[in-house]
Order: sequence, then C-alpha cells, then structure tokens
Amino acid sequence: MIALHSRGKRTSRAALFCFGAAAVLALMSGCAATEKPGSESAAGEPRVVRQIDLPLLPAAGNDGERVFRGRGVSGSLTASGQWRVRGEVVHSRLRCATYQWGLRFGSGDASCTDVDWRTDVELLQSRVQCNNATLIHTGEGAVDLPPKQLGELNCVRATVRCSGACG
Repeated sequence: MIALHSRGKRTSRAALFCFGAAAVLALMSGCAATEKPGSESAAGEPRVVRQIDLPLLPAAGNDGERVFRGRGVSGSLTASGQWRVRGEVVHSRLRCATYQWGLRFGSGDASCTDVDWRTDVELLQSRVQCNNATLIHTGEGAVDLPPKQLGELNCVRATVRCSGACG
C-alpha cells in the first residue's frame, strides 16, 4: 500500500479518498437541503417568470369554442365561459421553487399587442418543483362575464409566477 507522510503521521490514500468523498457529499447534500418549500427563505413574493399573449382562435368543432396555443401552453374557452389550460414548466435548478400558472382574457387586435383586459388573472393551484423537473400544470375555471362580452374576447394572457429558487 502506498502511504503519504504528513507531519510525521502516516495516512493511506484510501483513507484520504474516503474523507474527500464524504466532504463532497456533505457539501452537496447541504446545498440540496438548505431550502425547503414553504420555508421562510423560499416563500417570498412570487414574481412573473413567463408571460405570453395569445389569440383565441375558433376551434374545429364550430360550437363556439375558441382555442389558444403557444410554446409550452395550450387551452380553450367555451361559448359559456368555461376555460381549460395545460402548461409546461421547466425548472432548471436543484433547489425547489413553487410555480403557478394564471390566465386572463381580453379584447384586442389580432396580434394581441393592444389588449383591453376584461378579467383579472385567475391562478391555478401552485406546484413545487425540484431537481431539474419538468411538470405539466393543468386546470380549469370560468369567466364570469355576460354572453355578449364573452363573445368579444379574442386574447388570452398566460402567466407563470414563481417563488423560491426560480429557474
């Protein structure tokens, strides 16, 4: 066995390797466990990490349903005001963060750049994501507007909020 000398003491390479590996493991697990979801440091005020304005387009069934689709998000709004959304969130960090999708509807030009927002943001249930996870967030709700105003809606704003170690 090869031995190293340090201040008159003899230490094997295997012992040094084990000590070094244990130190690295302790540092890594310390970083991963430092911030727990819902803890004081992870809570903070949520911030918007993604926002996309999309047009509501007629669905294929011609039953008054309108659909929207963008990068990582899709959904629909029925003639009666019921909506559904499916959105993807990619969390690129090891430590955890809490993500939440939200939608609001309005009337504007065809590209949805100049929109009169008719509803407040309605948020889906929040979800905690850790360790480079990609999750699909889904939800549904209802727009509480008179039928005439529902028919005028042609834009949707999809928003992702995050608190904690956002990626």
